[in-house]
Amino acid sequence: MDSFEVNKIAMAVLLVAASTLGGQILANEVVFKPKAPAKPGYSVAVAGAGGQQAAPAAAEPQKSMTEVFASANAANGPAVFRQCATCHTINKGGANGAGPNLWGVVGRNHGGSTGFNYSAAMKAKASEPWTLEQIYAFITNPRGALPGTTMSFAGIRSEQQRADLIAYLREQADSPVPAPK
Repeated sequence: MDSFEVNKIAMAVLLVAASTLGGQILANEVVFKPKAPAKPGYSVAVAGAGGQQAAPAAAEPQKSMTEVFASANAANGPAVFRQCATCHTINKGGANGAGPNLWGVVGRNHGGSTGFNYSAAMKAKASEPWTLEQIYAFITNPRGALPGTTMSFAGIRSEQQRADLIAYLREQADSPVPAPK
C-alpha cells in the first residue's frame, strides 16, 4: 500500500468524523435546541416561617355509604372482582393466595383470614373490623388508606366499580352486614 492510499483512508475517517460532529451541532441548533427555563431548578414545598405549610391539594369529596349504595349493583361485582382474583379468592373456606381469602371480609377484623401472613400495618389494626367505609377507602388507594400495607394494587379509580365491588363483597358472607339506607 502506498502513501496515497494511507492518505485516502485517513481523509475518509476525518471526513466522516467532521460530518458527524457538524451534523450533530446543526441538529442541536435547529431542531433540538432546548429552551432555558425561566427559573432554573425545582420548586420544593417546605414549611414557611412560623411552621406554616402550603395547603394540600383538594381531596376528592367523600360520599356517604348511603350515596355509594344508591348506585351500587352487586351483580356487576364479579366482573370488577376479576381484578382482585389474581391475588384473592372469595369462596367460602377458600385458600389464601398472594392475598387473603375475602369471604366474609365485611365486618371481619383486619388481618382476620387464618393462615395468611399480613403486613405489620394490617396486624396493627387486627382488633378493628372492616367497615364498608374502610373497604371503600382501601380499594380506592390501598397504600394511602393503610400506609405500610404490602398490597401492591394501585386501586380502583372508577367510583361505580368501587360501589359495585363493595356491594358484592358485602353479600359474600354467611350473614351479610346490613346495607346502608
